[in-house]
Amino acid sequence: MSRQTTPTRLVDRRDELALLMERVDASIRNRRTSVLVLRGEAGVGKSSLLSAFADASIERHREAGLLHGYGQAMLNSLASDSFQAVRECLRSLANAAERSGSRDMMGRVVDSFRLHAPDWVESVPMVGGLLAAGMKTGRSVREAGRETVDMDSRLDQLIGFVDELLKRGPLLLVLDDLHWADTATVDLLVTLALRVEGPLTLVLAYRPDNLQSRDEAHPLKRALFRLRRYRDDCVEIDLPRLTGEDTEVLVRQAASSRVPSGLVAQIVQMSAGNPLFAESLVRLGSEAHVGMPRRITAVLEERLSFLDVADQRILEAAALIGYSFEVDYLAQLARMDVDDVYERLDVLFSEHALVRPADPRDEHDRYTIHHPLLAEVLRERGVVNGPRWRRQHRKLLELLEAERPWDDEMQVRAVAVASAAGVKEKTCAYAIDASRRQFAIGSVSKARDLAAVAVDQGTNTVEAFVQLAECLSAEGNHVAAAEACSSAVAQLGAATDEAVLAVRLLWARNLRMTNSWEECRGLLDQLVAANVGPSEILAEALMLHAEIALCGPIQDTARCIQLCGVVAEMSANPELQSRAHGHRGLAHLAAYDHAEADRWLLHAIQVAREKEHPYAEYEAIHWLSKKAMACLELDRAWRLLQALAHNSDASGVASDSPWHLRDSSRVLGLQSRIPQAATVLAQYLDSAYPSSPGRAITTLACQIGELESLFGRPAGDDLLAELLAGLTGTTTENRHAHLSDQLRLLSDRPHHWEPIPFTVNVLGVAHDEAAAADAIFRFDVLDLARLRSLTPNPG
Repeated sequence: MSRQTTPTRLVDRRDELALLMERVDASIRNRRTSVLVLRGEAGVGKSSLLSAFADASIERHREAGLLHGYGQAMLNSLASDSFQAVRECLRSLANAAERSGSRDMMGRVVDSFRLHAPDWVESVPMVGGLLAAGMKTGRSVREAGRETVDMDSRLDQLIGFVDELLKRGPLLLVLDDLHWADTATVDLLVTLALRVEGPLTLVLAYRPDNLQSRDEAHPLKRALFRLRRYRDDCVEIDLPRLTGEDTEVLVRQAASSRVPSGLVAQIVQMSAGNPLFAESLVRLGSEAHVGMPRRITAVLEERLSFLDVADQRILEAAALIGYSFEVDYLAQLARMDVDDVYERLDVLFSEHALVRPADPRDEHDRYTIHHPLLAEVLRERGVVNGPRWRRQHRKLLELLEAERPWDDEMQVRAVAVASAAGVKEKTCAYAIDASRRQFAIGSVSKARDLAAVAVDQGTNTVEAFVQLAECLSAEGNHVAAAEACSSAVAQLGAATDEAVLAVRLLWARNLRMTNSWEECRGLLDQLVAANVGPSEILAEALMLHAEIALCGPIQDTARCIQLCGVVAEMSANPELQSRAHGHRGLAHLAAYDHAEADRWLLHAIQVAREKEHPYAEYEAIHWLSKKAMACLELDRAWRLLQALAHNSDASGVASDSPWHLRDSSRVLGLQSRIPQAATVLAQYLDSAYPSSPGRAITTLACQIGELESLFGRPAGDDLLAELLAGLTGTTTENRHAHLSDQLRLLSDRPHHWEPIPFTVNVLGVAHDEAAAADAIFRFDVLDLARLRSLTPNPG
């Protein structure tokens, strides 16, 4: 949202503006974080309200040093890399600090970047030379020779950056159009909302209609549930359409001259309270007749038709570049002198209100198209002329290639441009590189989309399939990951070089996660035969053999223990070493050897901590907490689970699939703290049910069965009653209905029942999925009652 223009005076948004101002005032006064969610349909005036709110806030709290940043998610899925809206917000914030003319304000931003966010520096312009002074980005540190430098995650860096800013003054961050944001961006913003406390006002805006699709897994849906549950002071604002009276005020305000009453009445009726419709119809003047199409795209098309052909072509080329577009790129695509382009843009801005100035990107001046829907209309017009569209994308690709090396944003942008240009070989190569980079910075969903683009281009399919498999595996989609590995191996043939063996190992790893035991074992035997001497690939293959020995159809704890010892000696990888020690402990536990299980599980934690490996440490503590639960060492299990929750909050490990929530509920139930157990279990269901409903409901059934075995049927009934009472407001309507049905079926379970047959035969869970959830619950101990009888002083 450019601060270079004066926003239109608001009409009938007094209540919403007053509420926003009240929250920013309270945030600054109490030094507490305030989170606001603004939702409304396209064109209803969200951006105008947010602009007016930002201006009023800056004016009111100028002496307090309020800093403001605005970022907007973009329409096209590959138009920018992950965190694009956040990076735009940081650019806006840096530019606002520079425009303030305050060295203290600028120093506040520079110091925060320098101390906490080196990997984000490349996302902001090098304003005034100040930001560049003394800065070392993560890339420049590595280029200086420290290849193994440990950098915090981008999430941790951003949180540290915001915390540092808040020490010296208040902060207002506005993120708009989040219905187009990717999963990584949404997760980043929600974590920021939950972890930062200070004079921060965070405003998240989106269109609710864009979330009403058959894809219930939209990341923003889950994010909103998390905010409602964990941040009960979050304010949600629905922005309604204007009344007829207020629409009339808007029409007369938008008109440059007196509008006939009859025409005003027509516009009020046809716009139906949507400000964008009304303003567009005003622009059409007497052409806004009764028979005009009512859909907004038709309104915008007719509005464009009053421009001459040259200006229409300029706007189409601008939309090709992006919703925000660089002026010098536009000049070259339009084959015009850049000064002439500035002149035409000024006319389109001042006379037609179809573009507006935007913050620059480095040395590139930029404008923004008036509204995302207008950008959609322009792109649809451009696509119709396929040859011209491809040619212009090829020209744009040449312009981008002249700027190499690319930062993250430009790297992903080049993929979209190359794809639209029809240059398959470049699209594939750029997509693989961009996917690897996005994967490295933690944006797995974006990396997956890019890898899928590379696969679709078909010019380097082996490398593309491998990258896609890595992404799918990281997302937990092991079936699809195994299929991608299979496709890669089919093209590699019988080759046995290290790269090929790594693909086979990845394939085996995913087969193990889908319980495809025989197929996995066959691949591992090939890998072992191909590695005549010690190597990391051999160590990983043996580790998977050990896991099959423990978790496969025939449990062989002695073989698991022996293989884990070999792996720990052979591998230099701290994660694999910790995993070997941990699984050795699990094997001892499955063999009912309590003391040895404890010894090796503790050793796994020690190795992970010594090597400073957060994920390995989280996993090892998780194993020990499961062992403590299995042995009814409940106080110890609770302390370990609290440590897991702390580790997850601090490092972001397992934030999407929080094992500690599932297990914390189990411990609370075993301690007879049923209401608290139900609350935590509902949180687990919120996160786990969308992707793994069968495993989630089986876990619940196992927990009820365990409570009844220890305390009798009333304990299970109490847990179900508490869950049913607490479901409202935590899930989507469809999910709420399905969960409620499942809980009622569990409430009607017979007195003599077994959880796994019940979940398969009554709740409709696939047998393999139910068996896997049961194995996780029992922790691969066949008889928990026997284990507990052998545990010294359980309780």
